[in-house]
Amino acid sequence: MRLRHIEVFSAIISTGSAAGAAKLLHISQPAISKVLKHAEQSLGFRLFLRDRGKLVPTPEALRLREELGPFEDHLRRIRRLSATLAHRGERPLAVAVTPAIAYTVLPQAVAAWLEAFPDASCELAVAHTREIEQALLLGEAELGLTMRPISHPNLVAMPILDCSLCAIAPPGWWSEESLTRPLEPNELVNTQLISIDADDHLGALIASWMVHAPAVVSRVSVQTYPLAYALVENRVGVALVDSLTARSTGGRQNVQTRPVTSDQSLHVYAVTERSRPPPKVSERLLQFLREATR
Repeated sequence: MRLRHIEVFSAIISTGSAAGAAKLLHISQPAISKVLKHAEQSLGFRLFLRDRGKLVPTPEALRLREELGPFEDHLRRIRRLSATLAHRGERPLAVAVTPAIAYTVLPQAVAAWLEAFPDASCELAVAHTREIEQALLLGEAELGLTMRPISHPNLVAMPILDCSLCAIAPPGWWSEESLTRPLEPNELVNTQLISIDADDHLGALIASWMVHAPAVVSRVSVQTYPLAYALVENRVGVALVDSLTARSTGGRQNVQTRPVTSDQSLHVYAVTERSRPPPKVSERLLQFLREATR
């Protein structure tokens, strides 16, 4: 199959008709029919059968679609990258950030950055680390901020902030005397724990720390630390989070915070694509981010 055959084939599969495929690809319906006919002649078997105005894929076509899935995904990424490159000169600084950073120290840093650079602009996106990696590799983002270590050979991750593991609980949960004493895992026995997804980097660290308290059971699991914080505010239970989230009161005093006995260190990483260094203004944004954590 030629590339044009695959493009038309995928469009018909997606829309169910030649007219729909023509609209999707911005070409005429006769052109769709012509390409489809040529594809079927080249392959030596039918790809679609007509049924009440619809094009129904044959078993051979369905099998072919399974094999073409990864290729179609790659083709979509190429289109997105092409669009990004075409508009690069018009784009603001594109930053992709994980929720734990986006909803804690980033707003203050961006406010200071915009004041320092009145002519600058930025485009902020909240995403998980895997999505940030993809955005950087496709050129959709110029800077990524995450707490998860990055190992992709085409990405460069530089630690810019140090964090720690903290425990947060509703007001009055712990005595005032215990707030400065590091929390031990066995103190969470018979406690309603709000757990972090174990696939997350911090979640894995917490799971490792919790092996010393196997009796602890969690009925609520979350994927973002700000959500864990909000649940604690509403007295759902206790959560283990990063120190940035623990300090993100937003002017409120609705949680208690304690250190934990873990010696595990956490970092905020600034991630860039190896062949595309970000603009110089991004360095100042990182500087303001460091200042915001103080």
